[in-house]
Amino acid sequence: MKLLTGNSHPELAESVSGYLGVPIVNCTVGRFANGEVNIKLHECIRNQDVFILATGGSTAAGTLNDLLMETLIMVNACRLSSAKSITVFMACYPYARQDKKDKSRTPISARLMADFFETAGVTRLVAVDLHAAQIQGFFHVPCDNLYAIDVLCTYLRDTIFVGLSKTEIQDRYVFVSPDNGGAKRITAYSKRYDLNNVIMHKERDYSAVNKVEKTILVGEQSIEGKIGIIVDDMCDTMGTVVKACESLEEHGMIGAIVVVTHGVLSGPAAERINGCDFIQKVIVTNTLPQTENGERIAKLEVVDITGLISDAIQCISAGHSMSKLFS
Repeated sequence: MKLLTGNSHPELAESVSGYLGVPIVNCTVGRFANGEVNIKLHECIRNQDVFILATGGSTAAGTLNDLLMETLIMVNACRLSSAKSITVFMACYPYARQDKKDKSRTPISARLMADFFETAGVTRLVAVDLHAAQIQGFFHVPCDNLYAIDVLCTYLRDTIFVGLSKTEIQDRYVFVSPDNGGAKRITAYSKRYDLNNVIMHKERDYSAVNKVEKTILVGEQSIEGKIGIIVDDMCDTMGTVVKACESLEEHGMIGAIVVVTHGVLSGPAAERINGCDFIQKVIVTNTLPQTENGERIAKLEVVDITGLISDAIQCISAGHSMSKLFS
């Protein structure tokens, strides 16, 4: 196999490379004077299975759109270099929140991204915790959705629940979904530990972007005196989570641990986390680079998904079933 990466998440690519014992292909990822992306491969990849490691986020190396274009051009360079197959591991799928036409005259940008990848030459795309499951149906080539629940539940077991009996865990904690869209997700987490869960319903101010007016607790489950484990696939500005925390505190909960797969944490997110004593920890995976966020947020803890991605690469490369990664 051949591993390639650009500037979107080189740390994760290096970690996967070390895990697999496969070096990253030497290539130049630069810019022309006018800002155009310039890709040049310095190794032969003819008739090879190519795996490109990338993610959909903004970093100091460029905006999300810059880094996305970089990945698409790298895919096209591999196709024109006669690669046997081109699998893109897009750890955090870009534009995933625009997965449906929920208002007049709005695009379905998640579908447009699928068209971009296929036109560039992708033969398979793999993502982690897609924001909406229907995104898989936007592709005409295989699209796999890996779940971070195993690595996150293992982290909870080894750090939060360590030394506690099953009864003690049930007495102290409860899983929380910050919106009704995460009902299936929170149920899956609850089954792992036989823990109760509650669901929040958020009321948005649609005249502003990323603004949640308030959240309402759904159900009669008692949460008084417990710590809520708020689980979501993505946190951007933390507006939804902070509003959920305010409602949970009003109902007698004593604290919250936030567990998310994709820690975007942009804009006022760091200020909101640092200023909310109710939030004890924020646990994220490294589907997005977290070095800068770690410097700004003392409560941040990062879970490594190198093993999950590496196992998927090995399955695809060897032609084995990926069923065990989804169970």
